[in-house]
Amino acid sequence: METVLVTGANRGIGLEFVRQFTNLKKQVVACCRNVEQAKELNEFAQKNDSVSVYELDVTKQAQIDKLSKELSSQPIDYLINNAGIYGSRKVTLGSLDPENFLNVMEVNCLATLKVSEAFLDQLAKSQKKMLVTISSQMGSITDNDSGGSYAYRASKAALNAVMRSFAIDTSHLGVNVMTLHPGWVKTDMGGGNAFISTTESVLGMIEQIEKHGKNDHAQIFRRFDGKTIGW
Repeated sequence: METVLVTGANRGIGLEFVRQFTNLKKQVVACCRNVEQAKELNEFAQKNDSVSVYELDVTKQAQIDKLSKELSSQPIDYLINNAGIYGSRKVTLGSLDPENFLNVMEVNCLATLKVSEAFLDQLAKSQKKMLVTISSQMGSITDNDSGGSYAYRASKAALNAVMRSFAIDTSHLGVNVMTLHPGWVKTDMGGGNAFISTTESVLGMIEQIEKHGKNDHAQIFRRFDGKTIGW
């Protein structure tokens, strides 16, 4: 049975990845910052023996290292870097907040890189060797025609850059790296005015992973529906 590790698995897109990979008969390692508060995830795991839930705050190196050690002998076919934050929505020109900016950069970029690094051995020993990072079209410099969202845009642009470097640096291990835009999704972050459901988004992203994953190497920025985005 292939194994999938999902970060930020307690709600929204992450929880939907857990559901859909479980339906695809994968073994799922579902990680979230606070297991006790992850009611939906825990209820789903109780009904599905193939799902295991672990506590992981992606900004805590000690927790990353502990989980990597615990899973040291477990090949991971798909590592889904989903955990991320938007940060304060009140930040505009004239009220930029360095603490908010650095926090968003840490969670969305540096923490994702550290998780990827920590589980590289498990990826390399698997069959699929797929590292998938959920980015955002808002990280595209080409696409930015509305301004604002300084921390979030910068964090996702940086994330795309480090994933490209990670793809190059791990190519000798056969690791396949993708960055995907999930669309504007109806989640706590996306809000009620978003265009698509988590079901539609994750269905599309899994399709792109299976269709393009082995030939991507973070060279192309893809949407959930297969369309490409300029960097």
